[in-house]
Amino acid sequence: MSNPLGLLAEQIATHQQYSEHRFDLSTDVRTSLALTGTERLLDIGCGTGQFLRALRDSGHRGALVGTDIRPAAVDAVTALDTVHAVHADALHLPFPDAEFDRATAMHLLYYLPDPAAGLAEMHRVTRPGGRVAVTLNHTATAPRLRALVAEHAARHGFATRSATQIWASAPTTATPVDVDAAAELMRIEFGHATVCRRDNALIFPTPDSVLQYADVLTRFACGVPEDSPQRQQIAHSLSVEVREWFATHGGPWRDPKGYTVLIGDT
Repeated sequence: MSNPLGLLAEQIATHQQYSEHRFDLSTDVRTSLALTGTERLLDIGCGTGQFLRALRDSGHRGALVGTDIRPAAVDAVTALDTVHAVHADALHLPFPDAEFDRATAMHLLYYLPDPAAGLAEMHRVTRPGGRVAVTLNHTATAPRLRALVAEHAARHGFATRSATQIWASAPTTATPVDVDAAAELMRIEFGHATVCRRDNALIFPTPDSVLQYADVLTRFACGVPEDSPQRQQIAHSLSVEVREWFATHGGPWRDPKGYTVLIGDT
């Protein structure tokens, strides 16, 4: 079975290469948090540690702590110098009240069984006068390509997987949390929510660039194993359709995406 963290890294690389606008999530979060470089910062659901790495590389001197429920993510972050990684459930953080000056939860809320409880726990570990940042991808991220991949994978018996199935973690919410729902939860927990919205798109100039990302989605979103013969069959049928589209339309292939940063003060 494909490694979800490795596929996540491939997705990040694709977005960095083919984004229409060069928005930078790490920069937006750092700016929103008004960091001076000395704060004790907690990144909940830290994943590959990309944000913590960016802070470290920028010279942040305060303690940097990352938590994740996935052991592979904790191992990856542990490898970063001056960053402390903890295996922990976002709903039960193993820290005292008011332990941190800043806290972040980036692309995490839609994986939690209780997003409101996750925000409350985030609030608990952040000191009074501190600040938190929550980020979410917009609901329609590359919808054209995702729908196409799902259609071709379904012909071979593979269904689009939920976040729970991808990460093998706790059950997700019955109703997925989108930006508007998350903003309302932030207002309830913190009394307000400052919103920074970034609308963007993936621009693929060639059929091969589309198909490269389609293969990542085939493995990540549909759970097709890397060594599965169906992976090659799906790739072939996708190639035929994508190349026909470029022959007809000339390209490029444009698929909308975006993210929002929500800020709360404690």
